[in-house]
Amino acid sequence: MIACQEENFFNDINYILPQIHKIPLYENKEFNEKFNRNQTWPGLRSADLTKSDPIFTSMVLNLLLQTTMFQNKKFNLNMHLHLRLPDHESVEFIHTDNDRFVGLVFLNPSNLNSGTLIFDDMDRQVNDFKYVQNRFICFSGSYKHKGYGYFGDNNKNGRLTLNLFFDSEWKRSLKTLMLEL
Repeated sequence: MIACQEENFFNDINYILPQIHKIPLYENKEFNEKFNRNQTWPGLRSADLTKSDPIFTSMVLNLLLQTTMFQNKKFNLNMHLHLRLPDHESVEFIHTDNDRFVGLVFLNPSNLNSGTLIFDDMDRQVNDFKYVQNRFICFSGSYKHKGYGYFGDNNKNGRLTLNLFFDSEWKRSLKTLMLEL
């Protein structure tokens, strides 16, 4: 299994959370219409932050460069906030992503009854990444996975994650992407 977990991804998460909480989130249908997409997911999602928030993107890219898994790698990155509340859990499903790697940063205060499950090809659970504030996890997009234990009633107390999608072509280095911002 190719996966990693690192604690304390952001140097001071309490400093950036007020700004993160101001970022607009959209229901799936509204998101698809606004951004001309055809995606399916439960919950609410932001625009791609690599296009809408270059300062935040630069900070995340700098932090990724410090992780073992992404040092000296080349890739394209899409990045969204994703909020999932209890009403969204009934439509959650085991899925894979088309991206080479998927990363999550759990943003709001820890909830050990929540997390992300990884499954094998026979849908047996093989890993459980608990929702611990400021924990970064990353795994192959080809792994079956799903979130669980949705909680809260808004973006300040719900299951809010920073979702990172690293494409399969690994075209550009992080340094190059940062220069483009």
